[in-house]
Amino acid sequence: MSTANSPLSDPRVRGVVGTGALFLAVQLLALVVTPRLAGRGVSYGDGGGAALVPLVLGLALGTVLALAVARWGVSPNFLRGLTILSLSVSVWFVGTAFLGPVGGVVPAALAALAITRSRRLGLRNAVAAVAVAGAAGVFGASLAPRYAVFALLVVAVYDAYSVYYSGHMVELADTSLQLDLPNAFVVSEGATDTSDITVAPEATESDGSHATLLGAGDALFPALLAASAQSHTATVQVGGGLPLGVAPTAVGAVVGGLVGFLVLQTVVQRRGGVHAGLPPINAGAVVGWLFAGGVVFV
Repeated sequence: MSTANSPLSDPRVRGVVGTGALFLAVQLLALVVTPRLAGRGVSYGDGGGAALVPLVLGLALGTVLALAVARWGVSPNFLRGLTILSLSVSVWFVGTAFLGPVGGVVPAALAALAITRSRRLGLRNAVAAVAVAGAAGVFGASLAPRYAVFALLVVAVYDAYSVYYSGHMVELADTSLQLDLPNAFVVSEGATDTSDITVAPEATESDGSHATLLGAGDALFPALLAASAQSHTATVQVGGGLPLGVAPTAVGAVVGGLVGFLVLQTVVQRRGGVHAGLPPINAGAVVGWLFAGGVVFV
């Protein structure tokens, strides 16, 4: 059967499908990791808002360092080292959930080796997906849903400001690619590594290679809300008293975030250029969380 007219023959559609699969993988892995981390006592708090402090400080530090490299010619070595360390720690969280603290060192070390020795997009996307899920899991286990919602709303406003007004988020994304930092998911036609990919307001193409990019934060924050709901909300029971193991509000956050992702990609593919991902994605996740909570618990 011919596939010439198939939607998947369009590289833009394949880019959306690829980044969408990575986005969904982060959400689902975070849901699996979160209760395991909570059970092992790995968290930044007890369900209050204390975890907002390390979350904000980490984001602020990364932003300042990336701007220092992009605008003021500061050596990128510290930023590169800090990024590799933070990704490795996040992968360690996932490894700890399944293998224990000592066993988690192995995947963390392999992740650090992979992102320092290889520029292959597939490998870097995989490492980023695991790391983002790990970060979402530990912060989700630490934050009550109301604090997670607060974080999602604040960063969505900041993302819109930094993309459409100040423009520095575009600089940060381009700097990450130039420094080979896996801070974004990249699905590209005609390229297997990051060397020919740039981020620009006009397009996401270079030398004929179409690339679809999704910031790591665009997957992190909806996964954080889903993980928080999973960790702090009762799960549904089905016939025979068998627990499904997933909180309805967590499912709502995942579905809503996925809807927001599709809205974002529709805008990106129709208008081109760079757009803030967190406003539609986080809005979808919050609405999905609220809707699921109202349907199940009211």
